[in-house]
Amino acid sequence: MFGYWLLYWLVRTAFFMYFRVDVIGMDNIPRSGPLILIANHRSGFDPPMVGAIMHRPVHFMTKAELWQYPVLPFLFKHVQAYPVRRGRPDRQAIRHSLEILRNGEIIVLFPEGHRTETGDLQEARSGVVFLAQKSGCQLVPIGISGRYGFRRTIRYVIGDPFVLDPEMPKKDAQMLVMEKIRELIKQGEQMAAR
Repeated sequence: MFGYWLLYWLVRTAFFMYFRVDVIGMDNIPRSGPLILIANHRSGFDPPMVGAIMHRPVHFMTKAELWQYPVLPFLFKHVQAYPVRRGRPDRQAIRHSLEILRNGEIIVLFPEGHRTETGDLQEARSGVVFLAQKSGCQLVPIGISGRYGFRRTIRYVIGDPFVLDPEMPKKDAQMLVMEKIRELIKQGEQMAAR
């Protein structure tokens, strides 16, 4: 865990000096128990920033392709990241995710599956719904708004925890997940416009 907290403080310090970071709703993160954090994904900065604003350690599900780069696997090991093969069910990643949740820990997921090119929200992938319904644990939505850049304000609005009914149809659950995030993005944009 030493490596995790060392990288956490390095990233947090650097990002908080470079960007203006505004976090709303941190009280919505329970102090203990399993959680799935879900957020929109517009930039490569999103995963480390979501980790840096949390006060509890988190795990990151990352696309398997990133594990082929020379330095990234070393960093990923220290920030509790693990690979997922996209495009088909990855049983190993699913088992590992369920184990993390059974241990009362946090997973960060970006339901869209990859960064959006336009900034518009995309449909949620089915994996987040499967994990939430299978585990029965709470999801906490985060809406990220603003633009990354020197001294630009990035706003993270953290919503209320919610649980997906295991009987809810997959498509309905996918729409609900993205609607929760959409509302928080809108809230962040309205704050910026004031």
